Amino acid sequence: MTDPKVALVTGASKGIGLETARLLVARGWKVAMTARGAAALEAAAAGFGAGKALALPCDVADPDAARAAAEAAARAFGPVRALVNNAGVIDPVGRLHEMAPDAWMDLQRINLGGVFNMCRAVLPGMIEAGGGVIVNLSSGAAQKPMDGWSAYCTSKAGLAMLTRCLDTEYRAMGIRVHDFIPGVVGTDMLNGAQQKFDNAAARLDDSVKLTPDIPARCIAWLVDEGEGRVDAVHQSIRDPEFRSKVGLEERAQW
Repeated sequence: MTDPKVALVTGASKGIGLETARLLVARGWKVAMTARGAAALEAAAAGFGAGKALALPCDVADPDAARAAAEAAARAFGPVRALVNNAGVIDPVGRLHEMAPDAWMDLQRINLGGVFNMCRAVLPGMIEAGGGVIVNLSSGAAQKPMDGWSAYCTSKAGLAMLTRCLDTEYRAMGIRVHDFIPGVVGTDMLNGAQQKFDNAAARLDDSVKLTPDIPARCIAWLVDEGEGRVDAVHQSIRDPEFRSKVGLEERAQW
């Protein structure tokens, strides 16, 4: 991938998104960062130093906002060559018959529609440039149903198929697409959901949770070094061969 190296990371004000942005900046990328909360996002971007990161408050569920963010990133840094779709929510949690229909559908608009909107915003530039990379944050919930998490599990299952469709449509154009399962990560999203519904995830002990910087190392590696070193659409932190390529230190449980 030729310079300039410009990435757009969604949900980048904290957690995995923030750590991914930090690592990409360290690897020489210019990073446009989006999130809905402007104050936290701007503080995070300012911490990277002038000219290295750009805060773009954005609701990814809004297609006009997604397009505006991609255009602002291109004006500031150049065409977006990497997109990390990290933004997502887990609420509402609860059994399906208890769900408010609007809340259930709002999650789909963020977790699935947001990825559609962001991809649609950056793909024309990647096609024109002759290449790029998209990494979508997946979950074991894409394949394993979880009591009380119907909205989240459904969104991640849909995202898995969307990612495969993106690969089918754009691989020949030089655009590499992956979904990545980060494992059990101690994010605010998971920690909050554990308090709201008693299921297998709620009973996970803190000792099994990864810190956000660990999956972020995988994502930054996929973006910056994955070309020619990984081919499969699906990537997981639980794959020992993948971890070896990234250079993660082994631990008892992933």
